[in-house]
Amino acid sequence: MIVIKNIFKLCLAVFIIMNSELLQAANSTKPEISKMIFVTGGYYKPLFKEENESGKKFVKPFYIDACSVTNSQYLEFVKENPAWRRSNVIHLFSDRNYLRKWKSDLELGSSVSANKPVTNISWFAANAYCKWAGKRLPTVDEWEYAFNKKYKNFNENSCTALYEWTFNFNETDFQAGSYCGGAGSSSNDPENYNAFIRFAFRNSLKANYSLDDLGFRCAESAPGKAFSENYSVNIKTSR
Repeated sequence: MIVIKNIFKLCLAVFIIMNSELLQAANSTKPEISKMIFVTGGYYKPLFKEENESGKKFVKPFYIDACSVTNSQYLEFVKENPAWRRSNVIHLFSDRNYLRKWKSDLELGSSVSANKPVTNISWFAANAYCKWAGKRLPTVDEWEYAFNKKYKNFNENSCTALYEWTFNFNETDFQAGSYCGGAGSSSNDPENYNAFIRFAFRNSLKANYSLDDLGFRCAESAPGKAFSENYSVNIKTSR
């Protein structure tokens, strides 16, 4: 009798494990496919010129999301990645503002539009989402190049957060406090006010900041064009 009970317990345990795995597989979903824009490579003039450089930089061909990642897309990410839910996220990787407008971990709430860009996302979270989606964050050069190309939808308010994370968001030495002073002397285009504002904003960020007007989109390298992660990303966080 004891042997039969033990066999029954073993069978039940195997069933629970198998059923759990099947349930997990059934609930596993692929990220919603975002429309991507192919950006042809070419030279562009970054805001700041490098020392001993001509002032122009070559950007390799790449793909970039036409629109910012939305609340509904990010919701699918946190469903599959519990560590990035609002109540679970480690504050080293995101400050207290993370997803603060959502009703709960898995509910947007009536005040948050599913199709609007997700904001209050840290660099760590944005980077994790892009990797989960099989992509990456765009570099500063890629983002600015695509923006200046004025591709349809890319810089329309309907699908763009006011500011967006880039992979190397603060690699330059430009500081917000120097905006009215020496920063202009090394600029390729001192009259490009909007670019100055974007660079000043990026360089004021820390990687775990989560702000109301800060979203992100993903990018992919074009086939045969390898992406190098050799950038000086500042991962200092606020306390």
